[in-house]
Amino acid sequence: MKKTRIINAISALLLGCCGIGHAAPPTAPAMDSLGMELSPEEQTAIAQAMEYGRQISTWAEKHNGLPYRRDAHAKATGCVRATFSINGNIPLHFQHSVFSEPGREYQAWIRFSNGDMLVQADSKPDARGMAIKVMNVDGDKIAPELEGAKTQDFIMTNTPAFFNRNIFDYVADMKYLAQQKRLAWFVSLWPPRLHPRRLYIAAQTVSSKITTPLQPQYYSMLPYQLGNSAVKFSARPCAGMQFHTHADPQDHDFLTEAMAGQLESGAACFDFMLQQRLAGHAMPLDDATAIWSEAESPFVPVARLHIPPQSFSGEQQQSFCENLSMNPWHGVGDWRPLGSLSKARRLVYHAVSRFRHKQNDAPHFEPEGWCLTPEQTCDLSAVLHPSPAPAPAKRCFDSLYTPLGSAGAPPSCN
Repeated sequence: MKKTRIINAISALLLGCCGIGHAAPPTAPAMDSLGMELSPEEQTAIAQAMEYGRQISTWAEKHNGLPYRRDAHAKATGCVRATFSINGNIPLHFQHSVFSEPGREYQAWIRFSNGDMLVQADSKPDARGMAIKVMNVDGDKIAPELEGAKTQDFIMTNTPAFFNRNIFDYVADMKYLAQQKRLAWFVSLWPPRLHPRRLYIAAQTVSSKITTPLQPQYYSMLPYQLGNSAVKFSARPCAGMQFHTHADPQDHDFLTEAMAGQLESGAACFDFMLQQRLAGHAMPLDDATAIWSEAESPFVPVARLHIPPQSFSGEQQQSFCENLSMNPWHGVGDWRPLGSLSKARRLVYHAVSRFRHKQNDAPHFEPEGWCLTPEQTCDLSAVLHPSPAPAPAKRCFDSLYTPLGSAGAPPSCN
């Protein structure tokens, strides 16, 4: 019965959202059809995907038990507090939406996760996720149905490409996943079918083994419109970051333990970067299997994510993490997810989130800060730890530098 309700909720949302349209600026007409509007073919494909999603959820819930979890990235390896600081030298063409004020700092939440729909041991190869929620951003919300505070969400995995090109690939793949035939869409003797490149990407996606969620580079996979540009984004650990872990890789939750050990007394950081699409290059907007060439268009750092030393394993914070909603359509200003997969995510993520919160009898709110309740009154002294004094910056890039009062050679950077 409850599975029927999720389909009804999504169907209602599908009908209600089809008429919502925020046109792209006149200077970017090619991106308009890949932003908000749904074609009849896309509506049909999304409706089919919802039915297959119901069947998958029925099977996954029997394995995972309660609480009712996300249909993908079901297991969180931790939710941590962070700051998201816009760089002071951000290029002018990127100064839109959350990036419109160089030098501004925002509070944020980061949810790290394993990609599978099943809750399983961290040692099992899997995709790894990083979802950032930046809070109290200014500007008009791009998806009015996403109620609550003004937030901007950035959703990433640790692989730069997805194994489905678009919504039509996705629904065909979901058909076989619903039958518990994970490889059937990629290869079949009868009817004859072979998608070797997409099978290779899928194998790469689900074969990742990491030692801490703080170490990989994460990618958006899908493009977004920022002002008059199309971009992808990525988060890369800051240069010089060191990762020490004493967690036992055989422990069921060793990635959580590894990150907790790192953040007990030390900080972490990521450079948040944008990659601009170049006209006339092989950088498609509705093919998520395509990797845009970094040689032709390198990622440009535009912000810094700082994760201060902290504790994050308390029961209340774990519950908050479970109830946190991440949606690529949480955004403001001149920002639009692009492509048919993104249009599907707008409907799916919102409807499944509302259903999940209802089934778990959990509060549904968009956070405005680091507190775990809507009232935003809390004492953070027990969970945020003082940062150690930063070591002096090494000066080996300066060949003329010598320590004060010394006539010797420049110090070694070893």
